[in-house]
Amino acid sequence: MREERKRRILIRRWLSWIVGILLALVVAFVVVVYIAKLPQKHTLKTATQLAEQHARIHDVQRTYKADVGKQPYYTVVGQNSSNQPAYAVVSGDWKHIQVMKQKDGITAEEASAIAQQHVKGDSEVTNAGLLINKKKPTWAVTIQKGNQIHYVFINFKSGKLIKKINL
Repeated sequence: MREERKRRILIRRWLSWIVGILLALVVAFVVVVYIAKLPQKHTLKTATQLAEQHARIHDVQRTYKADVGKQPYYTVVGQNSSNQPAYAVVSGDWKHIQVMKQKDGITAEEASAIAQQHVKGDSEVTNAGLLINKKKPTWAVTIQKGNQIHYVFINFKSGKLIKKINL
């Protein structure tokens, strides 16, 4: 009886240690992920503030990043000073902001559909963001097809294919 009781106590101690270590690992993982995302949250917040202050964008619905090429671009979706739906595209160096009315071009969903037509087969759109390409607003659509990544650039105003890059 005594030996079995000692064995149970020993098993409980080991289980307590194992659960404690696993819990510490989970907490450490959550903290690392949180800290890793702080710079991204900060840049999105900065882009939003710049669009609100300098481009008169308000009622911001979403801010997202398009990172293809030399520098990233941040797109802020909201209302312009005339209360019309608009996009403000902020350059990654924070020096340039271009504002476009949403009605003057195609939506991210339309750009994604056009891009998928140019990537044959079963594929998934992972991101669609506005950037400035040769001084023109351009949708950069990222599509994953199996292990391949495709970047498809669609003209914001016309919806025409500009370029497709396969990696």
